Amino acid sequence: MDAALVSQQLEEKVRTVGTLLQDGLLYILKEEENGWLYVESGDVRGFVKASEVYTDDAAQELLTVYQKKAQKKAKKDETEYNGIEGIAKTAKASVDAKDNQAYTYLRVTAGQTVAAKDTALINDQIGSAALEIKEEKNTTARTIGTMAQGQLCYILADKDSDWVYIESGDVRGFVEQKYLDFSDETKKQIEANGEDKYQTAKETVKPEENQALYYTLTSVKEGSPSGEIRESMLEFASQFIGNPYVWGGTSLTDGADCSGFVQQIYKQYGYSLPRVAEDQSQYGTKIPVEDAQPGDLIFYAKEGYVYHVVMYAGDGRTIEAASTKLGIIEGKVNTKNAVWATRILKDDYSLTGGGIEKANATEDMYGQKLENFQITYYCPCEICCDKASKVTASGTPVAEGKTIATDPNVIPYGTKVIIGGHVFTAEDTGRKVQGNQISIYVNNHAEVSASDTENTDVYLAK
Repeated sequence: MDAALVSQQLEEKVRTVGTLLQDGLLYILKEEENGWLYVESGDVRGFVKASEVYTDDAAQELLTVYQKKAQKKAKKDETEYNGIEGIAKTAKASVDAKDNQAYTYLRVTAGQTVAAKDTALINDQIGSAALEIKEEKNTTARTIGTMAQGQLCYILADKDSDWVYIESGDVRGFVEQKYLDFSDETKKQIEANGEDKYQTAKETVKPEENQALYYTLTSVKEGSPSGEIRESMLEFASQFIGNPYVWGGTSLTDGADCSGFVQQIYKQYGYSLPRVAEDQSQYGTKIPVEDAQPGDLIFYAKEGYVYHVVMYAGDGRTIEAASTKLGIIEGKVNTKNAVWATRILKDDYSLTGGGIEKANATEDMYGQKLENFQITYYCPCEICCDKASKVTASGTPVAEGKTIATDPNVIPYGTKVIIGGHVFTAEDTGRKVQGNQISIYVNNHAEVSASDTENTDVYLAK
């Protein structure tokens, strides 16, 4: 693009929130009808005039230049080429994000939405009183939630400020730093005990009524902060329509094939999908094509071979990397060759943490009864796993109360099942897990030793 000012509103005579020099990189998040674009570049989000932005062939020429520079640098540094981030120029902010009214104009982002966990506990300075989580950075602001001494939260922003932006349970807002304990010793204590052993905030205002909800777009939870993951995912995927199809490619900007495209979209929301469509078709819960919801994947097959995957966008529409000729497009479901869909996204309930002793499945969550399975337990010690590991076979972090190891030919990765009234996700496997066998992950080997092998009925979670 040419040198441009990034504005806070869709008007020329308004405050500038950032500056992007000529040939700088930006992501178009939304195209307005009046000749303006809502864009993201680096940490800056705002509006630019479409006439100041290179698109199509002109943009591709610049991308090619940046790609060559990035590839040359990767070769020189003897590192893997990971795209043009860090090579292309990005916008320089002229105001802090918190003062930029355009920052939350759109919830979608081109960046990662899942934040690294930075834990903290409410310290003893609060005493027996309730710590009030505020909607703004002052004591007179509306209280949107409360916490007590010893309860857990995650720091999302402004860690070194007097007021820190935190997330605890479903509450996101500001607390005074003086009430937080985020020392190394405390973090080690939380890791040793397990995050699920700590209580979290109690909300006093519904999230959708909380003006502080989108102070940042990141969250420690998978998906968008408010849980609007399907809408957010489609908005994110739509910005790459028009980009090239490249066989074997996994770059949303430089080119991807059908499976590389959906893999990278899901990756931004914390999901690790297999690389090729055939394997992706076995990941998640299989559902009929007609039951697909926006964000679910639909697979095409001929003569028993899965050859294509698309992301369903609702109303018979798709977003997909179609072909070398068409590139990434908005298309329509090919009902003739569509064989099934898979559901990977978590919608109505949390599957992370919570231990294994407490039932968390309600009656309306019980789906089809599978068969009777032999249930055992395992942990990441050398006895159970041959080597210590905190990552499952599907590439996701293991978590007590969430992860089970299954035979993927019987229960595919990503499938949610109910065992003993508790919802688990099939994310792992092992040489001893075959057929009608399931191993449940627990945090340490003492729990493995204390848990007996049993046989029980297993149900799909709706």
